[in-house]
Amino acid sequence: MNGIQYTLREWVDVPAGTDWLAAGELTRLSQFRFPKRRRDWLLGRWTAKQALLHIEGLPAAGLTRLEIASSASGAPKPYLDSEPLATGLSLSHSHGRALCVVSREVLELGCDLELVEPRRPSFVDTFFTDAERQRVEAADAAFRDRLVTMIWSAKESTLKALGTGLKADTRSIEVTPAGEPDPGGWYSADVTARDAGHFRCLWRMDGQFVLSVSATISAMSRTCTSPSSLATRTASSIMIMQKEQPTAMVSAPVSLA
Repeated sequence: MNGIQYTLREWVDVPAGTDWLAAGELTRLSQFRFPKRRRDWLLGRWTAKQALLHIEGLPAAGLTRLEIASSASGAPKPYLDSEPLATGLSLSHSHGRALCVVSREVLELGCDLELVEPRRPSFVDTFFTDAERQRVEAADAAFRDRLVTMIWSAKESTLKALGTGLKADTRSIEVTPAGEPDPGGWYSADVTARDAGHFRCLWRMDGQFVLSVSATISAMSRTCTSPSSLATRTASSIMIMQKEQPTAMVSAPVSLA
């Protein structure tokens, strides 16, 4: 399997029990004090395991063989039978939904899921570069909230790909949206990270949500050696194509170059 694959699931998809968690995950779950944090964590692990089942070619019964631990930076790190997997993985969740991206070719990648909603001007002033603020100010009012969300999501994705997350200054990342969407509805943006090179972010709308995936331009280009697709919408949610899913799947090719 080539390229970057993504899975998007909702809280209602998560089983009521915990028999799909590995032993280490059960220990981690017991440490959460607040119900919302517990739900978000469970949703993220369920989504990531569904993605890994597919990309690793495992049966559904293999869920407990997989463990999503945390690296020293706090980023999710996948294991199979207690051995680390050489698989890139990133997670994000928002408003009862979780997004996971996985890749066998791209190990350092990031993703983000954001609800499009109004943000105060102070948000843009605080977290955006001068060029980004000017782009937002020049945008049509009807598109402004979406643009702000897209830029913010691209920043989050890129900072995850860099392994820093929001510990870094968001103004050290500058996002420049580029061009029209491809036939699958994916837009691209060029992202410059201060002292860390150039990245490409792919983003698209899913209802009122922006989802984004970011990696270095060279890494994105490597995924083009063979035609690949990012899986898209089923009737109820977005998920990686799996044969056992009874719901019809629509797959859309995405150019990553």
